Amino acid sequence: MQLTGKIYCYPWKGNGNNCNTYLYAGTKTLLIDPGHIRNEFRVHCLEMLLKAMAADGFTPDRLDLILCTHSHPDHCEAAAELQEKYSLSVAMHRNEETYMANLSRYFERMTGARARLPRIDIYLQEGELELGTEETEQVQLLLTPGHSPGSLSFYFPGEQALVTGDAVFYGSIGRTDFPGGSLQVLGESVDKLAALTDVEWLLPGHMQIVRGREQVKNNYRMVKQMFFY
Repeated sequence: MQLTGKIYCYPWKGNGNNCNTYLYAGTKTLLIDPGHIRNEFRVHCLEMLLKAMAADGFTPDRLDLILCTHSHPDHCEAAAELQEKYSLSVAMHRNEETYMANLSRYFERMTGARARLPRIDIYLQEGELELGTEETEQVQLLLTPGHSPGSLSFYFPGEQALVTGDAVFYGSIGRTDFPGGSLQVLGESVDKLAALTDVEWLLPGHMQIVRGREQVKNNYRMVKQMFFY
């Protein structure tokens, strides 16, 4: 589903847990948070994603890079398979590397299943990532921990679109009860995201998209009142 001139959305509509996936198609083609390979209900999440992408004309061989907001399996497990099959590079914050291995063992004890883990080929940090020669061809990387230590949000100023991972959703926030989580730190991250004033599309890792600047502002206001005041 195309949202803007360069951003496509593949919301999770199947049974069980999985994340929303986003694709940026500019000078470089970026896949953001490809999700599970198969989830707890054994639903073939990656297969469903690739079919939806193909309907928009995108195949894995057309991708230049995979960005992951954080290392929870429902956001990054499929990156391991795409990395292996198509030699794609995976980019994530350095703080997720050790955390990813430890949390994988935590999830395995919870679910009885072991998730595949991608290799982090490119370490991201807060700042700007140039995707082309024009000013609109860049993504701003914002470190937004609290749900996990190295959670990143991705702001595309040329598209007025903000991918928030599990930092903030429509009317809610990501869990902070996993190892490495902190409600106080997440509150600071929500404040950082709310300071971005030119956001037409708030694109969360789960739940529905928030569209329109006033709706985005109202969503931050509601989230702060519910969880941080």
